[in-house]
Amino acid sequence: MTKALIVRKPTNLEQHQALEAKHSIKAPVDDSYRHFLEKSHNEHMHSLKVLRETLDSHNVRYSEVKAGEDKPEAHFDCVIALGGDGTLITSSYYINDATPLIGIRSSSASVGFLCAGDHQHIPAIIEAFQSNQLRYTERNRLLAHVHRRDGTIDHSSIAALNDFLFAASSPAATTRYNIGFLGRTETHKSSGVWIATATGSTAAIGAAGGTFMGPADRHFQFLVRELYQKSEEGLLLSQGFCDPQSDNFWLESQSPESILALDGEKLVMKVGFGERVTFTLAEPVRVANPF
Repeated sequence: MTKALIVRKPTNLEQHQALEAKHSIKAPVDDSYRHFLEKSHNEHMHSLKVLRETLDSHNVRYSEVKAGEDKPEAHFDCVIALGGDGTLITSSYYINDATPLIGIRSSSASVGFLCAGDHQHIPAIIEAFQSNQLRYTERNRLLAHVHRRDGTIDHSSIAALNDFLFAASSPAATTRYNIGFLGRTETHKSSGVWIATATGSTAAIGAAGGTFMGPADRHFQFLVRELYQKSEEGLLLSQGFCDPQSDNFWLESQSPESILALDGEKLVMKVGFGERVTFTLAEPVRVANPF
């Protein structure tokens, strides 16, 4: 019998209520925002209901977790991310093999660029999965490696589906580092460096002036944020595309303390002065195409 893992988004209303309970206060919320929270929550719960009923009707056994919770110790034939792109990205961390990942946009408040469809498409999506008609794109992911001063190497415990941000530990501080690419080395002062997969090329790095990449592209893209330079310095390594299997790209912190943030806030690694960061390809994840 087919088994599925549902990874569902904790709704904004649930998160808001949890914060109120944690701090024992009732936060002031105007009526329009409260309506927005309740509307998106109700849409999400309706999508969850439709998904459960559809899986039941196809005799698919399923387990459920909220995004970020530990994955049950079991084999699943697919992982279904119910929420939006953020939920799908978090769901990708549960997968280290060829298990397919199916994104379903659960409310009008969610962004679903990576999702196969919304609640209206759930019956057709599950039917297509069960009949092996669902199509997928292999989306590449990156692992980061921090080479410590004592000779050890720390590896990111999860693989980035979107991007990394290398920056000073304080967002207000100048990020100082050496950068190496294709045999050239430069010393930079900037606001940090984006390192993005093809999937992430449409996210933050795209908003910062990066270039859109095809979803199956194996290269990663780097983009320096707000590079400071004097005209005579002639710095060239402000943007580029790297083949992680053949090109040598690295960053070496020259700040008292830097960070490497994976897919937003999902994982933050500290990088000390003189420590170097490199990147390699991780196992790709098979994401269902839009229906």
